Amino acid sequence: MKSKTTSLFSASTLALCAAMLFTSNGSAAPKDTLDAADVKFVKTEVAAGNAELKIAELGVQKAERADVKAFAEMLVKDHTQANKELNALATEKGVEVSAVMSPKHAEEFQKLEKATKADFDKEFLSEMVSAHKKCVSNFEEAAKDAKNSDLKAWAEKMLPALKAHLAQAKELAAK
Repeated sequence: MKSKTTSLFSASTLALCAAMLFTSNGSAAPKDTLDAADVKFVKTEVAAGNAELKIAELGVQKAERADVKAFAEMLVKDHTQANKELNALATEKGVEVSAVMSPKHAEEFQKLEKATKADFDKEFLSEMVSAHKKCVSNFEEAAKDAKNSDLKAWAEKMLPALKAHLAQAKELAAK
């Protein structure tokens, strides 16, 4: 009799725990996730932001002109902060991102790393103009079309700085 009661109690406890587990998952507020386009934007811009940071750090080391070196230093500061914010947003929204540089970005980094002192500033600025044009375009699209309000607001917040980076890169490249 005692083992039958113990078995019945164990089964009841197990059933109650299972019911509580399913009920708590079913009644919990849904996690604020991103749609496929928003996830793609986050992943693309995390990769681009990480690459721009590494390239800017290289610019700090290799730039010959003082104005190019100062620009690279500003990029390091701004992109470090932007990358922190975007990574935090990705984590909050459940988006897994990679810290590994994409092959395309790695190729550009290696090209700049191998550039001679005479050519580095020109090639660095060319890359910054190209990268920031694409970045501004992506951020304008996200600021307009992102489905997630947090992501949309973040993209809108970042646009003025990115446009300023692009304008400054163009100005320096024209010298």
